[in-house]
Amino acid sequence: MKSVREIYQKLREVKYHHLLKLYKKYLKKVPANCRYNYPYTINPGTKGSGTIRLCLLHQPDIDLTTGIFPHLVDICQESEHCISCNAFILRHTKDSIKNDFEEVLKNQKIKADIYPDICALEWALEKSVLETAPFPLLKKVYLNIKNMIKG
Repeated sequence: MKSVREIYQKLREVKYHHLLKLYKKYLKKVPANCRYNYPYTINPGTKGSGTIRLCLLHQPDIDLTTGIFPHLVDICQESEHCISCNAFILRHTKDSIKNDFEEVLKNQKIKADIYPDICALEWALEKSVLETAPFPLLKKVYLNIKNMIKG
């Protein structure tokens, strides 16, 4: 069985790697990560429905529930457009991604679905801590000597 220190170190590594994956996903220059990008579903609930991504840079107050006015919006679905777009602003920051990750880790049910490896390591760590003796051998010897001197 691995030591508590090894399990704790592995838990930290796994959390760090999951956080790096989230950083790579949400800090990439793709349409879904732009603050002005909005997914719009055409004909929702029907067989011919589909989703397009719209750039709402110049129309922050537009109401898309009434439909699309083609002369008011731009379609932005391709990653190549984002790379050359001067108006691209990330929707997420490193801090917001980290805070969201920590919030997910606080909710046991969601954490078990998304990060089962973290749950397994936490379980192993908890089990290891409970199985270890509360007092190491040297501390027991010290307390026995102390009690002998007093008694």
